[in-house]
Amino acid sequence: MSTRYGNRRMKLAAAALAVTLLASCTALEHLGQNVSAAWLTVMRHLGLTSCPVALVDLTGREIAQIGPETEDVQGIYFSDFVEERNSNHIRPAARFRHTADTLLGDKMMPLSHFSRFYGVENGRIKAGSLDIFDDGTTVLPVRNRNYGYISHIEFDRNPKSRGWIYVRNPLRIMKDRRLMRQQMKELVDKGEMDPWFMKPQNIREQLPIVSYYPPDTGVRLFGTDGEEMQEPTVEEARYGKLFLADSLGNAVFINNLPGFDKIMLDKLNTLLAEHPMGPVIIDNGRYYRFTLNGARYCDYIRQDLYRPDSCLFVVGSLK
Repeated sequence: MSTRYGNRRMKLAAAALAVTLLASCTALEHLGQNVSAAWLTVMRHLGLTSCPVALVDLTGREIAQIGPETEDVQGIYFSDFVEERNSNHIRPAARFRHTADTLLGDKMMPLSHFSRFYGVENGRIKAGSLDIFDDGTTVLPVRNRNYGYISHIEFDRNPKSRGWIYVRNPLRIMKDRRLMRQQMKELVDKGEMDPWFMKPQNIREQLPIVSYYPPDTGVRLFGTDGEEMQEPTVEEARYGKLFLADSLGNAVFINNLPGFDKIMLDKLNTLLAEHPMGPVIIDNGRYYRFTLNGARYCDYIRQDLYRPDSCLFVVGSLK
């Protein structure tokens, strides 16, 4: 046990050194964001990050594309993949209907490969064919294949397995937290890290005393015909963020689906029974975090290195 925590402290020290080195070669105007993003990336690779279980019915909320000037933001849920060199995948619907520019994004994806799009229109987010959007609505292509709408979800796991709880040495964790706070404070004092990362709840999240690990859980998905269906997007991202929507503006945001208890799963299935929805693949890598209340755009984008705002499509709700 002591060896493992000694190794962890060494890793944290190495992380701080890596962050400092990155800071020395980064443009000053974006230094804070790049250092914070590098720190969070190191924490993620060390397995020291987590996000809570979440189910948000987006249908009844005022949904908006969130940017640096957006006011009265309540929650920030997800964002699309960043295409930095060629962000022409974010454009008004009319420019998709009438364009000779048919290669999208950094990887030059043919426009002909996409049959569905998603976007925010009149305070609701929806996904479907291009025809459902007004000309002026900003839309993005849905990158995952269309396997149909989901009307019901069941879990596939051993009913005798309850998962397990791992309790760490509290004294060791307290020391690790103090070490992390000291390393962060040095960066904050230099103006190289946002003080937001030093909040007690963020420190506790990165270095918890008690962790619950649920049993490995598969998901069974059922279509509108009641038959079981295969949907790789949900199956592969089930432990991360999921976004499901239909063409009418009914949508849900999910995080860590296998962590749902019976009440949450029943609520989700009630929503799907009323309005079956299809998944839209979103960025579950660099932008894996979300905020349900008191969200700030500047905090959300600090999960990654500086990118021009024009490269980002961030979805949230307004108060």
